Amino acid sequence: MTSGATRSFGKVTIVSLFTIAVLIVVASYFLVLLMGYRFIFFTPPGVTVSLRSLDFPVFLLFNLIGFSVPANAGAVFTFTWLVFVLCFVAAWKWRESFHIVARKSFSRPLRSVFNNFLFVMPLLSSMLLVAATVIVYLQNFAGIPTGEVVPGPGEPMQEFFLSLAFRPITEELGFRLVPIGLFTAIYVLSAKKKAPVNNVKLFVTSFLYPEGAKRIVGLPNVTDKGFWRGISRGEWAMVLIASSLFALAHVGGGWEVGKISSVLVQALFFAVTYIGYGFGAPILLHWFFNYYLFFFNPDILSAWFPSVEPILAIAEWLLILLGAVGWVVFAVTAVRRRLKQMKMKQAVPVESVPPAEPATLPS
Repeated sequence: MTSGATRSFGKVTIVSLFTIAVLIVVASYFLVLLMGYRFIFFTPPGVTVSLRSLDFPVFLLFNLIGFSVPANAGAVFTFTWLVFVLCFVAAWKWRESFHIVARKSFSRPLRSVFNNFLFVMPLLSSMLLVAATVIVYLQNFAGIPTGEVVPGPGEPMQEFFLSLAFRPITEELGFRLVPIGLFTAIYVLSAKKKAPVNNVKLFVTSFLYPEGAKRIVGLPNVTDKGFWRGISRGEWAMVLIASSLFALAHVGGGWEVGKISSVLVQALFFAVTYIGYGFGAPILLHWFFNYYLFFFNPDILSAWFPSVEPILAIAEWLLILLGAVGWVVFAVTAVRRRLKQMKMKQAVPVESVPPAEPATLPS
């Protein structure tokens, strides 16, 4: 077997294994999405909770502007659940459809998997999970407490789950969609010049899909330039500000100072994916931690979903594997790119200086 055939076989094998893992994990997303609906509306404690009126916090601009809304718990969860469904639909279709990326992944460079957020979400969410786990472990080893949020005395698990499920929407609204979206709208409208685009449409697009708004007016964007060069300095500043404030907001309510570091890493991913993939990406990544991982609790599974345990056990191993391999590949790629840059600098020829003419004595 020639070296070219060996490389081709290796690529097909890697892509096949990665695609299978992605399909299994994405299928588990949809399974857990339905499990959450059943947990609230088809269990006796859940039905009781769904009929109650509860206070739901809404963030509009960080922690500066916000309020609480008393509302029927069942109605709020239905609204929340439908928003998640909308986010999955957007993640499936935007930029390049999920099924197209899956079908063409064998004939294109591996980086093409980033053309669709839902296809790459298992990798990104798994890397975030591994990073957060390692950070918490190291901090605990160093004596820095992280803390934990648990149900209150006598609080049903269904009510606790409802509060967790609602937060990806309101927190992403207040810490990503409104502040970063507003900055993007100003940035895009100021660069519009005389492009024949409706201002209202451009303004709304800036909040829903910042990448799309920048492409409309011809600004550097992630699709054309990649994440490093496709995000402006002003956007990076907003990403850092929003992420830092989001991390600081997680101190209290059971969380301690050690929570800041792991949340900061997650928040940076949330913000960058929002700019590159639109409103659905950060909400779904947040959903992964608050809603999806909730059902990996053995007590919840054994009490309410015992038949699903083997499926989620497979998904859990795939998440660990994807996360670990993802960080290894990221580190190796970064090192190779750095070495390539250093070789290119060393290979630049030094401008030759013409030899000086020999001095002659006057005759």
